[in-house]
Amino acid sequence: MQPDFLSQLNDIQTPEQIGWWPLAWGWYLVALVIILLLTLVVWFAVRHLRVRRAKNQALKRLKQLKPDESPLHTVKQINNILKRVVLSYANRSDVAELSGTAWADWLNRYSAPNYKINNEFVSLAYATKCQPEQAEAYLQQAKLWVSKNLPLNPKFKKEATAHV
Repeated sequence: MQPDFLSQLNDIQTPEQIGWWPLAWGWYLVALVIILLLTLVVWFAVRHLRVRRAKNQALKRLKQLKPDESPLHTVKQINNILKRVVLSYANRSDVAELSGTAWADWLNRYSAPNYKINNEFVSLAYATKCQPEQAEAYLQQAKLWVSKNLPLNPKFKKEATAHV
């Protein structure tokens, strides 16, 4: 009789599952790149929000103004809001002392071609009276100026510092 070779065989042993840990060095590199990208995205988002905070607050305050109630008071407030928001983007020494036509010229010098403010409206803040229609027109121009020209274009910032 022949020996039973099958009974002498041992069961096949399967290898253990390959584990996730420790990770290969490439996975650590991928994780590091993802963390760096997330950090950059968060940093740019926070920076973007900080830069536009003054602009958003100015637009909010301009929307709250009612030119029909007291036009002269409204015009003075518009001028005040414009001055405050510009001070947060430009050099204080360039803007703080400006008033009247010099202030209007500065606003128009650093604005896009289609979003300038009428010099007559800026000078209304220094007048003794004004009409509600003028206050409403100034308010609309101020809203457009703030929304389209702020934050100041870097090209304009270089020019502003060169004038000093």
